[in-house]
Amino acid sequence: MKKTLFIKKGALLGASLLALGTVTALPVAAQEDASETTSESTSTESVDEESTDEATANFLETEGSDVQLALVAEIELFQAEFPDVDIVELDIDLKKNGSFEIQIDGQDAANEFEVTIDSQTNDIKSQEQDRLDDDDDVKMALDFEQLLSIDEITSIALDDVGFGEVTDWNLEYDRDHDRFEWELEVFDQVTKDEAELTIEGLTGEILESELDD
Repeated sequence: MKKTLFIKKGALLGASLLALGTVTALPVAAQEDASETTSESTSTESVDEESTDEATANFLETEGSDVQLALVAEIELFQAEFPDVDIVELDIDLKKNGSFEIQIDGQDAANEFEVTIDSQTNDIKSQEQDRLDDDDDVKMALDFEQLLSIDEITSIALDDVGFGEVTDWNLEYDRDHDRFEWELEVFDQVTKDEAELTIEGLTGEILESELDD
């Protein structure tokens, strides 16, 4: 009985509160929509960041073959020594003892650098620095966030020729064709067969494959 009486006496007040609630519901709903939009945006940004991280880890992967690990270690050594220099070319030679001699070329606005590193000792064997002249080509920096790793390129090459091992890798930007190119040499110790390949660095497309007689 008291409950019924309270409702009757509060009918007017309830109607007022209901009206007030209707007014205030709009900004609350808008806030929820904004929250959902922000959440979706944050989620999208998170996915983008993860994609970028995965791409970066692709070339600079810290797991893999000996050449993959050696290359990543020497790139990190170069970047620590020359933090503001773009890496524009890589040349990796397999030595008879199984280690690698890695040459890294770099450029900044005024200078070009050439550093050779022995993967066995992880020491810089030689280092050159020259000023860029007007006649010197300004090369494109290697895009480590997009390029396929050396392990992936090696696998593509060996699958194509079907023998041997890669003994030399070279990577740089080909301005004439507007693309990053790997050039690889393959050699078979038993049969003495040789092959040379050119592979597109972003897609893994084999551009040239030639067997040497």
